[in-house]
Amino acid sequence: MDIHAIGERVRSERERAGLTQRELAELAELSQPTLARIELGTRAQLAIAELDRIATALRIPLADLTRGNPVRERVRIAARIGQADPEATAAAVRQAVDILVLDDRLDRLTAPCPAPATTAAPYLPLPDPGTPPEAQGQALARAVRDLLDLGGAPLADPGELAERLTGADTAVLNFPAGINGFTLTDPVRGIVLIAAGSRAVAERQRFTFAHELANLLFGDGDHSDAVSTHRTPAEIRCDAFARHLLAPHDGIRAWLGPDHASLDERACALLARHFGVSLMVILIQAQHIGLLTPAHVNELRGPTGAQLARRYGWAQQYEREQEAAHTRRPPRRILERATTAYRTGRLSIRTLAALEGRDPADLENGLSDAGITPRLAPVRHADLGRLLTRARATPEET
Repeated sequence: MDIHAIGERVRSERERAGLTQRELAELAELSQPTLARIELGTRAQLAIAELDRIATALRIPLADLTRGNPVRERVRIAARIGQADPEATAAAVRQAVDILVLDDRLDRLTAPCPAPATTAAPYLPLPDPGTPPEAQGQALARAVRDLLDLGGAPLADPGELAERLTGADTAVLNFPAGINGFTLTDPVRGIVLIAAGSRAVAERQRFTFAHELANLLFGDGDHSDAVSTHRTPAEIRCDAFARHLLAPHDGIRAWLGPDHASLDERACALLARHFGVSLMVILIQAQHIGLLTPAHVNELRGPTGAQLARRYGWAQQYEREQEAAHTRRPPRRILERATTAYRTGRLSIRTLAALEGRDPADLENGLSDAGITPRLAPVRHADLGRLLTRARATPEET
């Protein structure tokens, strides 16, 4: 066994579970100095039985400590990143991947996860790949709106739309500033997670979900294994899709009525409010349909959503929307499975609290008030043959 690699896995899993060394040592019936040596990779006579007690305390498979978790190795990532340093980006990726790792573990703790239900996506015609990226994005957005009979109306929840169209899970996570979101795919289990950053304003989150939906519909995520800041033609067409999905030309024209030959800041602000997008999205769309010149766009650009809300009368509503947008929101399907595992005594309150981004004690009280209390988990007795088999097992066998 590579005791240094095992030690690093123990430390990482302990931190993900929100445990101190002392707390994990007590749960695993080890001394804290022993656990410290295991994490440092300096305990030369590391026993499988010790690792099994640690894995049991962390409620993870033993093979995750001895061999590493296979989900982390196979997940593919497509990302939307602004100005974020590599360390912050890596931390954000780990946070999102942790959710897929937990979902994989829940297959062993609860009923197997059903295959995602894809509803409308197979019926969407993809545009001609030989046309410009802007035209491709607009055509696919129009097809989505036509399929769902949305007309030119505002879209209530792009995240929910992504779930309906593709069967993906969606989440809002505490990413560092500059990271708009990720689409993660576990190709073995067929699970897709779209995660948007909670530091973004509400209209940016909506745009991110729409952009990542385009990535899925165009199949871009199937070919993106690395995080990149380079804006490719595929990214350009996804941005176009998001703009046309959220603020379609027909919808803008219908809202303005037949007598609008030009736009001022107030009209643009009201349009942005109506469609739940940034001012810049409205300016770009208005320029495309001939309502604004490039010079006029440059004059109008600049004010933030908060500034426009204060100027034109919806500041309180805007603040409430931002508060909701800045709240961590785990994937509903995975949270439901995790709550079931907690109820049956197979998932710790700390793991469930980490998924929700809540204080464990507060969450435990809230669950108790809702009548959700864990059953006692069965007591396990160590068996050396079973431990050796588990330690040598392939990930599929654990």
